[in-house]
Amino acid sequence: MKALLSVSNKSNLDEFASSLLKLGYVLYATSGTAKQLSGKGIEVHELSEITGFSELASGRVKTLNEKVFEMILTPSGDHFDLVVGNLYPFESSILKGTDAMVENFDIGGVALMRAASKNYKRVTVISSPTQYNEFLEKYPLTIEDRQEFAKCAMETVVKYDTNILSNLFDSPFQMATEEMKELSYGENPHQHAWAGKVANMPSLLDNLNVIRGNLSYNNYIDLMSAIEVATACGENGMAVVKHTNPCGASEFCEDSVKTFERALSGDPKSAFGGVLCVNAKIDATLAKALKPHFWDMILAREITVEAQDVFKRKSASLIEFNPYFYEKEWRIVNGVVLVQESNLGTPYEELRSVTSRKPSVREMDDVKFGLGVIKNVKSNAVILVKNRMLIGLGAGQPSRVDSANLAIKKAKEFGHKTDGAVMISDGFFPFPDSVQVGLENGIKCFAEPGGSKRDSESISVCEEGNASMIFTSKRLFRH
Repeated sequence: MKALLSVSNKSNLDEFASSLLKLGYVLYATSGTAKQLSGKGIEVHELSEITGFSELASGRVKTLNEKVFEMILTPSGDHFDLVVGNLYPFESSILKGTDAMVENFDIGGVALMRAASKNYKRVTVISSPTQYNEFLEKYPLTIEDRQEFAKCAMETVVKYDTNILSNLFDSPFQMATEEMKELSYGENPHQHAWAGKVANMPSLLDNLNVIRGNLSYNNYIDLMSAIEVATACGENGMAVVKHTNPCGASEFCEDSVKTFERALSGDPKSAFGGVLCVNAKIDATLAKALKPHFWDMILAREITVEAQDVFKRKSASLIEFNPYFYEKEWRIVNGVVLVQESNLGTPYEELRSVTSRKPSVREMDDVKFGLGVIKNVKSNAVILVKNRMLIGLGAGQPSRVDSANLAIKKAKEFGHKTDGAVMISDGFFPFPDSVQVGLENGIKCFAEPGGSKRDSESISVCEEGNASMIFTSKRLFRH
C-alpha cells in the first residue's frame, strides 16, 4: 500500500506517519514533508522518485505531475491508497496583504484533494490533522468511511476557495458553511433543521457559551433577537422576547432586580415561556428574582456559579453571550438569495422637532431608548415607552393604526398609564389616525421617520393637541 503525504500544517504528522508504517504503508512525501519525517528517523521516499523533480517555479509546483495524478485517479493497477494533505494557510495571510495572500494561494494541495475525492472508492483522502486519529480508529476503512473523508476534503476545498474569492478577489457574495449540526426539529416538529456557521467569518456562535440546554431552531432565532434588544437597552439593560418580538425592555434602573421588574412589567403574560436576556451578569440575587417565572431561555453576559445553582431545578436553557453583529444579513429561501447590510448604528438620522411644542428632556430620552428597541420589532410596529421602559407593543399588524391601538391596549392591560408616554413608529404615519389615538390616551410626544404625503395632517393634529412630533428621517422596518 502506498501513501502520499504533502502537508503545510505538520501537527501530529510524525506520530501519524509512524502509525501508517506499522499498518504496512510505504510513504511518499513532497520535499518539505519528507524532510520533517526523515529528520525524525521515519522511513520515507521523496515524491521526486516518481515525478523526476523535487520542486519547480520557486517551490510553487511539487505535486502537479501526470504520474502522481495517474496513481490517484487510476481505476486499476499501481496507485496511491491514501492521500494526506492540507492547504497553505491562506486565512492567516489575509491581514498581511495581497502578496502574502498570493503566496499562500494553494494549487497543488487543492488538486490532490479533488482527485482523491473523485476516486474515493479506491483512495482515502485525509484533509486535516484532526482526522488522523479517526482514520486509525476506523482502519480498515469501508467505502462509506472513504466517502465521508472525501466529503470533508471537498468541504475544505469549497471553504478555502470561498475565502480566496472573498478576500483576494473582493467577491463578498460567496458563502460556504461549516460546523453544521442537525437540530431536534425546525420551526415545527415535522420540519428537519440544522444550524452552523458561515465559513471564514466571525460568528455569534463563537461568542455563545451554552451552559445548559439543547438549543432548537426557534431558540437560535429568538436568542439572536433577544441579544439585539438587550444590547439596545444599554449596559445592564434587560429584554424579554417572545417569538422574536420584545414584550418587555428596560434600561438599567437602580439595581438588577428593579430593572428586571420593569422589563417584565411590559407584558408579564406574554413573558411566560419566553426568553430573558440580561446585558450584564446574573448573580444569585437576580437569579432568585427570576426563579419563580417560567423561561425557555435565560441569556446573560455571565451567569455565576451561585446563580446556576439557584436555577438547577429550572428547565430553562442557560447561555452566556458576548454581542456580535455582522455587517450583512443573508436570507436564502426557495433558491432566492437576499443580502442586505445589517441595521446597525444609530437608529435615527436626526431628531428634528416639527411642532411648536418641543419634547421634554425625559421624552427625548424615551424616544432615543425606544428607537433602539423598535428596530427589533416586526413591522408594522408601534411602541409606547415611558421612563426608558417598554410599556406597550403593537407588532406585525398590516395596518399601522391597528398596531397603535394594540400598543395602547397592552399598556393598559398591565396597569401602565399612557399619560406622558411617547409613541414611536418604525415607519411614517400614513394618516393622522394613529396620532389621534395616542392623543386620546394622553400621549404628548410622537416619533416617526416622516416622509408621508400626509405628514402635514399628522403635524396639524399634534399642534391641535399641544403635542410634539419628532422626525427621525430613518425607517426601521423589520420583516
